[in-house]
Amino acid sequence: METFKIKKIEFNEKEKRTVMAMENKFLMTNMSELAKKGREERYQMAKEFIEEEIEKKDISESDINLKKSIEYLSGYGVMDPILDRDDIEEVLINGHESPVMIVHRQFGKCYTNVEFTSKEDLMALVNKIIIFCGAKKGSAIIDEILPEGPRINLTLPPVSFNKPLLTIRKYLRELPTVVDLIRNGTLPIDMTALLWICVDGFNLAPRNMLITGGTSSGKTTLLNSLLPFSRERERIVSIEDTLEIDLHYCKDWCRTTTTEFADMEKLVENSLRLRPDRVIVGEVRGNEAFNLINAMNLGHTGMGTIHADNARDALLKLSAPPMNVDPEMLVILDLIVVVNRVHEKTSDVRKMTHIAEVGDIVEGRIQLGSVCEYNPKLKKTEFHRFPAVTITKISEAVGLEPKEIINEIRKREGILEYMLLNDISREAEVLNMINTYYTKPDKTWNKVLSGLKKMSNKRKMMREYSTASKKED
Repeated sequence: METFKIKKIEFNEKEKRTVMAMENKFLMTNMSELAKKGREERYQMAKEFIEEEIEKKDISESDINLKKSIEYLSGYGVMDPILDRDDIEEVLINGHESPVMIVHRQFGKCYTNVEFTSKEDLMALVNKIIIFCGAKKGSAIIDEILPEGPRINLTLPPVSFNKPLLTIRKYLRELPTVVDLIRNGTLPIDMTALLWICVDGFNLAPRNMLITGGTSSGKTTLLNSLLPFSRERERIVSIEDTLEIDLHYCKDWCRTTTTEFADMEKLVENSLRLRPDRVIVGEVRGNEAFNLINAMNLGHTGMGTIHADNARDALLKLSAPPMNVDPEMLVILDLIVVVNRVHEKTSDVRKMTHIAEVGDIVEGRIQLGSVCEYNPKLKKTEFHRFPAVTITKISEAVGLEPKEIINEIRKREGILEYMLLNDISREAEVLNMINTYYTKPDKTWNKVLSGLKKMSNKRKMMREYSTASKKED
């Protein structure tokens, strides 16, 4: 593996001894107050602590760099330069003998130039993380969320034999929109337009959808990018074990998370009493699957993610223990969207590799229709056919002919292309475009159509460039 260079925090030996001693005293003195505190609050606490230490003459102002020391005490020490980077998605620490490893969003897994000098240094970081998270000491396996949002797993001796293991999953500060995912090749533009119709359902018939894929394949990222297609008036209830779904722009969002008082199954059951228009489960893992599918059968729109490599495996997982959903109930699902990591050129990239339409049961087996599928030779997702059953259901509910719905999909493909060409990709801009189209469809479409005609040359060049990029990849 290659080494990815990180700008490290540097102290001379005298500063290091002073800062380490202060850090230990700061944590012991403020242990209960530090739990679950955000970075700004911790920074203020560290600043006041150091100023008091200087005033009491326990340390000399000449012995430390005040700003750097405050940041060190309130943060995660040598790990801060890594955790502050948005281009790093995971941090892997296998004891103190090996350099810290990362999973970079562009370069994949790399070593870094960050190392721990001793087991004691690494255990000091572990203890600091436990204090900041407010976790209970004494457990050999700790799953927590850092106050800043990243998910962390600590696996400690004796479970991890003789060295502590740390795994940190980071999330982008600004989640990618569908336009970002189209631009980076994760989503084909035509299939995104289809998913837009299915999420929205013309405000009358949104469809039930599950997103599936392997570990770190981008399931939740895709789910978050599709949710802005829901209507503003919707009451959305989200249920999560780890807080990853972001619907801050939704005016009627009921966010729930597991605690010692309620597990996922109880939360899904309780969500039906909150009068939701849409129920979203961050990750379907166990008994809550039955309640989610039951909610769909009761008329609530359902969405979520499930860990499986393909659509067929997702259905098998849903019908097997511990989920145990009756296959006859599963036909309420409309689409299963598959995302996976695929290898292109020298790196792994995330792609929507398949959309499957869920059909009826024939001879005890749920039928799946392929809407599109990734072609590894051409390195592109190829369209097979429109989901006939799903489009028929929408047409019957909204009073439109299937041909009219397909025409609407083409329109929305044009809107997505317009946003792509005009670099309308930030969350607020994308939301504004979507909601403007919902409230003033004719006016918005005429503006888009006029813009696309004016950019005919740019559209041609962009398509040629896009094709060239795919060939290079």
